Amino acid sequence: MPQTPDPDTLLTIGEVARESGLTASALRFYDREGVLVPAAVDGLNGYRRYAVPQVRAARLLASLRRVGMPLAEAALVLDEDARGAAGAAADVVRAHEQRLVDGLRDARREIARTLALLDEPRGDAVEAQPSARVVVAAADLAAAVTAVRFAVAPATPVARTRDGLDLSVLTGVLLELGSDGVRLVATDRYRLAVSLAVGLGPSASTAQPGSGISVGQADSAVVPVQWVDEVAAACRADEGAQVVVEIAPGRAVATVGGETVATPLVPGTFPDYRSFIDPGLLSFGDGEVSGHAGTVDVAALQPLLPVEAQTVGLVVREGTVHLAGVPGATGAEVPVADVHVDPEFLHEALAVAGPWATLVLDGPHRPLAIRGSGVGFSVLMPVAVP
Repeated sequence: MPQTPDPDTLLTIGEVARESGLTASALRFYDREGVLVPAAVDGLNGYRRYAVPQVRAARLLASLRRVGMPLAEAALVLDEDARGAAGAAADVVRAHEQRLVDGLRDARREIARTLALLDEPRGDAVEAQPSARVVVAAADLAAAVTAVRFAVAPATPVARTRDGLDLSVLTGVLLELGSDGVRLVATDRYRLAVSLAVGLGPSASTAQPGSGISVGQADSAVVPVQWVDEVAAACRADEGAQVVVEIAPGRAVATVGGETVATPLVPGTFPDYRSFIDPGLLSFGDGEVSGHAGTVDVAALQPLLPVEAQTVGLVVREGTVHLAGVPGATGAEVPVADVHVDPEFLHEALAVAGPWATLVLDGPHRPLAIRGSGVGFSVLMPVAVP
């Protein structure tokens, strides 16, 4: 007869996430896909519990996915390892490694051909198209990247939906160059983050004539998240430098001090994020927003969030924020929530907001906005009441 696991020996999804490096949402996804199924699920609240040996499986899974192994092959590695067939599991990993090596070799050959083509003289004279350029401080740009990085969609499973809609554009970051500076936007459809690195000098834009930049307008492009990370790393290494960010036809370039980082653009159309957020949020702390707002101590609120749960209820009114079902300042329990959101998403949004954050809500079916220290803000989509 199968034995029921002892609850005292099981780990919560949050504990497994901390030990493995996987997020709680990733663990829930792998559970739904049947790759890493928890040892037990509470029938009342749906909380997942994992056996201690499953931490090893979660660590393996995190490592395999970081190197781009397909989910089906990663599941095979876990199965072989679970039954003690370390050799068979290693064979799957080595086969994936060889594919990566072969792919890199092919990419290098193609790059060599491309560079040779670029070295050939052109048969026609084409006037270079103007670019949009903005100058910002390296420290400000690094902070702006940090404020949006958590909301970038993963390469899988969001890149393509079940109905065939290609959403790979969401795996990049929207880069907008305008008269106010460099704005970054990221979303995975369930949350959205916007940040601003203010331009230097009397005019943020140093665009060439004809580039289309003016007050209230912006040149924009979607850039790969790898480029964003590389630029942020260069900014952190030289925080006192100035950064020239440029959008040219087909590419984006950032020059940090003497280092230049260029990338081709991500094809596709980024969602019109302005259509569903309060315009006051784009003022980054100075604009008036509609709805209820409450200020919270981030360090005090984060430990109370049940990150292993599917939802958390919030009451946002009269300048305060309470968790539904938790005693408020008066000691009375707050029973009814104004909105429900994903607690892990809220935890991540608060982590980049700074020591104090203002939560803004304009109705139970409207997005919840989280305003931080002024670098940026994020928006969480409401989820169904459990």
